[in-house]
Amino acid sequence: MIVTLLLLSVSGRPAGAQTTADEHAQHHPAANATPATPGSGPVPSPGMVGMPGAPPGGAMAAEMGEMMKQMGAPPPKELYPSLMALPDEITPEQRAAIEQLARERMKTGAASMSAGLEKLAASTADEDFAAMQQAAAQMRQGLAEFEAGLAARQVLSEGKAARNLALDWFKREMNLASPIPPETRRTLLGVTPLHLFTMGLLIVFALAMVTMYFFKMRRAAVLFGRLAPDTNPTPGGAPPPGGGSGPSSPPAGPTTVVTPPPSGAGAPPASATPPSASTIVKSTSVSPVTTNWRGHLRVASIVAETPTVKTFRLVPSSGNELPFTFVPGQFLNVTFSIGGARMNRSYSISSSPAQQEYVELTVKREPRGAVSRHINDLLKVGDQIEAGGPVGRFTFTGTEADSVVLIAGGVGVTPLMSIARYLTDRAWEGDIFLVYGCSNPTEFIFRNDIAALQRTNPKLHAVVTMERPDGAAWEGPTGRITKDLLIRAVPDLPTRRIHLCGPIPMMNAVKAILRDSGVAPEQVKTESFGTLMPAPPAPGTFPPPTVAATGPLVTFSRNRRSARIHVDQTVLEFSEELAIGIEYSCRVGTCGVCKVRMTSGEVEMAVEDALDPDDKVNGIILACQAKPTSDIVVEA
Repeated sequence: MIVTLLLLSVSGRPAGAQTTADEHAQHHPAANATPATPGSGPVPSPGMVGMPGAPPGGAMAAEMGEMMKQMGAPPPKELYPSLMALPDEITPEQRAAIEQLARERMKTGAASMSAGLEKLAASTADEDFAAMQQAAAQMRQGLAEFEAGLAARQVLSEGKAARNLALDWFKREMNLASPIPPETRRTLLGVTPLHLFTMGLLIVFALAMVTMYFFKMRRAAVLFGRLAPDTNPTPGGAPPPGGGSGPSSPPAGPTTVVTPPPSGAGAPPASATPPSASTIVKSTSVSPVTTNWRGHLRVASIVAETPTVKTFRLVPSSGNELPFTFVPGQFLNVTFSIGGARMNRSYSISSSPAQQEYVELTVKREPRGAVSRHINDLLKVGDQIEAGGPVGRFTFTGTEADSVVLIAGGVGVTPLMSIARYLTDRAWEGDIFLVYGCSNPTEFIFRNDIAALQRTNPKLHAVVTMERPDGAAWEGPTGRITKDLLIRAVPDLPTRRIHLCGPIPMMNAVKAILRDSGVAPEQVKTESFGTLMPAPPAPGTFPPPTVAATGPLVTFSRNRRSARIHVDQTVLEFSEELAIGIEYSCRVGTCGVCKVRMTSGEVEMAVEDALDPDDKVNGIILACQAKPTSDIVVEA
């Protein structure tokens, strides 16, 4: 590196007319005023530092130095005036003195450049411009000293006249012509080999700096990834006051239906286009390989489905395939740190399990939903998300029945799209009936994707209705999902297996229609987005009960707290009253976030969808569903 900076100042020397030593002497008669004594050698001069026996030409060097000061130029280095005062033939003692002085100049110059380079590197990293200028000045001075010594040694080694070197230096300082004929300089494409070598070193240096910067940024990214729980979504954690929701927070009022895509609908985005039936899954097995998985996923792309709904494609943080498999209709639990609070939510997977390289979550931005607003407004491509799952039993793989009816309202279409995509990927031979209700054409989620699935899969029959077309050029059915619409869209409706998902008011209305149409309740599988229960207060802020608790004794072993629970109160609600802080999300028994171990006692649970056989054997309960029937001890 020292050599690189040493050569930086070699370029750009001025060229012009040459001047001989005699012409130079005419301008400085004092230089010859005192002739040398025959046989005595050169006479010492004040301008010849470290040069014993120098001739009176040193006076000329002193005069030249004074003249340089008056002209505003930097004072000459003492080595060059000493060389100017030497005769063409020098004694061995003079040669040894010059060589010694040249070595000292080279040594001190190299040391100065090295120190300057270290200062330059440190100041560049700190962006200290004043220190950068000082370091550059130090390196230039060191280079000048090194160059002076190097030139002197080169003159001695080549047997050239020393005064020519001194005159060359003088003319460079005065911006005059170089005494060396240009034709004596060897060039390659107009550039000397020395300059080519210098440029090569500079290029290598630049590449080294870029490489160091690249690895530095990568390490910084890894360190920020480890700190992700403070700034990015992480699984587990309590949602904000207002309670969690299921795959998405429902709208306040009844949500209506969707519309069939017009035949001229554009092609779906590349990130959402379903694969053709010829590039389908390698295996028909869809049982989760990994249960209770938790880890990081990275946002690979974001697609705006509607003004309020976005699809987030998540890929593994490392490796090419997901670290888990899932069944169509399941969902993931994700947690975000928002305003210092950990908020957990569950979102349905909208992609097909046949795609092992990624998983997609489709999220609607709710005006009062802290998490959905955070996801839609702040999440960016490249962000790391810590997730858990997959969970949920609202699934269909094609083995459960020979046909399926998928009825969705609003954003409830997301898990049903996963089912439709997977059955299309497998080239499933059964009929798929999709009945989708939307509020208006602007909120038509997966419009292009549904059209693409219909083109790929002739077994998919989609009907979409709009509750409020609002003057849009809508040619499909309008209004909410009705009995007449279902009977016309689905032949032999009572004989079909039905999956229903959407806001609770919409689901209640459709379930009544199905019951009136003769569909057996066991044929209908449902998943709701939240419950109609009032939002719970923040933990620790429950008002004092007006009636004394008379229920069983509940002990939270980790917090060492015991108290009697109110009748019909769940363990989760009781934990919130005591500020225990059990994590939760859906509060309806499907997400599994509120799982806790019960070491003694008995409880009853209305919903156990999130529990698998191993959970039950190991005493795991769902705190949001568990109501004690005896004294219990819970690890919380």
